[in-house]
Amino acid sequence: MKNVWDEHYERPKSKLAFPDENLVRLLSRIKPTNRNALDFGCGSGRHSYLLQNEGFQVTGCDTAKTTIDQLQKESSSIRFLHTPDTNLPFLPNEFGLIVSWGVFHYNKREEAKKLLSSLYNFLDTGGFLLGSIRAEGDTHLGLTKGKMNLQDLSGGYAETYSIEALKEFLSIFSNVSIGYSERTPLGKLEERICHWFFLAGK
Repeated sequence: MKNVWDEHYERPKSKLAFPDENLVRLLSRIKPTNRNALDFGCGSGRHSYLLQNEGFQVTGCDTAKTTIDQLQKESSSIRFLHTPDTNLPFLPNEFGLIVSWGVFHYNKREEAKKLLSSLYNFLDTGGFLLGSIRAEGDTHLGLTKGKMNLQDLSGGYAETYSIEALKEFLSIFSNVSIGYSERTPLGKLEERICHWFFLAGK
C-alpha cells in the first residue's frame, strides 16, 4: 500500500482540509488528562490541526512520505513523522489520545490487530482511541478479494468489518462505544460509503 498512498497524496484533491464531523463530535465527549495526542495515519494532516486547535500537543505520522514531507514544510509546531513500517517510534503510555481515522481497514486483519495492540501500548491509562473503519455494505471501494477497484487507490488492499468483527477487534479496550455513518458519492446514488466510528477507552 505504500506506493499507492504516496501516489494518492500527490493529487491535490487528496489533500482534505476539513475534519470529519463524526470525529469532532467524539472529541467533544472526552477530556483526557494526558494532553499528548497521536494522529495515526494522519494523511493530509487535517485531524492533526484539529487536535492542535483543541489544545493537544500533537504528533502526526503516516506511511506516505509525500504527505509527511509536505506537512513538515508547513508546520513546525506539530511533530510529523514518516513511519514506513510497524516499528513505531513511540513510548508506552505516551499519549492520552490517539486518533486513527480510516486506517485499520487498509491492512489485513492480523496486521490491523498488531497495529491496534501497539497503539494500545502507546496509550496512557485513562486515555482514548478514536477511530473509523469501513463497514460491511460499503460498495464504493469496489472490493474484489481485498483488492480495491477505485481510481485513486486502484490495486490497494482493504477489508470491511461487520459489527461483530469490530467488537472483537476492539475487545482489548475496557469501554467501547460505536456509531455508524453511510453516504453516497456526489452523483453516484447507487454507491454506498459505509463506516463504523468508535470511541474506545483504556
